[in-house]
Amino acid sequence: MSESADTQVSTLNGFITGWKNWKAEDMIASWSPECTQRALPFSLGHPPRSRAEVQFTLPKLMGIVSNHDLTIHEVVHDAARSKAVVYALSKGDTPFGEWRNEYAVFLTFSESGEQIIKFEEMVDSAFFNDFFPKFQKHLQQQQLSGSSLASK
Repeated sequence: MSESADTQVSTLNGFITGWKNWKAEDMIASWSPECTQRALPFSLGHPPRSRAEVQFTLPKLMGIVSNHDLTIHEVVHDAARSKAVVYALSKGDTPFGEWRNEYAVFLTFSESGEQIIKFEEMVDSAFFNDFFPKFQKHLQQQQLSGSSLASK
């Protein structure tokens, strides 16, 4: 295996470890500053998000999912194309129901293999369409309760 391929594997393993440990900062640590994340399928209508946007939202999402368990079903690494795909099932509990999300995560590596430059995740759209509005409402309530405390 080439040096770049070995580096890609190391980057991929670091990302997966962060995901399994359910630590946003560990997952995002492998991303380049210009990395984008996009929820798929395209029919969801979600535009790509910057690393900064993900750094703001992902810890909030992870903070509401307890008893998280990640099962990796398949990892495909194409070093020559600087890409990897991870097929996984994530389970847990949230204040508004079960977290059961199925993913195919498509990762693109930098030329050196040291960073992820694009992160696309094909999510279970039925789960996502049910969960995401509840999560957005939860975030809005948190912001309102935080601002009402700040004004007292």
